[in-house]
Amino acid sequence: MAENTMLYFRSVPDEGNDDGAESAATNLTSLLIPASRLRWMNPTSDTLLTLYFDSIKNTEGADNTDTEVTIADSVALTINSNQHREVMNGIIQAINGSKTGLVVVADDRTTNHADATVSARYIHDDITGIATDAIVCAAAHS
Repeated sequence: MAENTMLYFRSVPDEGNDDGAESAATNLTSLLIPASRLRWMNPTSDTLLTLYFDSIKNTEGADNTDTEVTIADSVALTINSNQHREVMNGIIQAINGSKTGLVVVADDRTTNHADATVSARYIHDDITGIATDAIVCAAAHS
């Protein structure tokens, strides 16, 4: 694995709309996050696999209390029915086999800045996209 491997996700089909915010400030259109922040993956339905990461905006104990709750950031991938294990294995193999330090896990982009049609990219054949409003970075503690 390349040192400091990064994982990339983009949920918008038109590259011109990749402006950061989806429907709310905590729902992003794209995310580049260190693979070292990946904590777990689990099925959330027959066709959804959710990846959870250490929060990029919150840290444990941010308000110096014992009851501090750190909310994990997440990305929900749509997948072919009941292919969770295969997709999880594919993601781990891509991280461990990365030579460049960048792993594009899911990129829903089908139109680039030149308005040309391009193919969406997924790390595994059983990934079909990113669920709607499913790149979530929890709001910072106030």
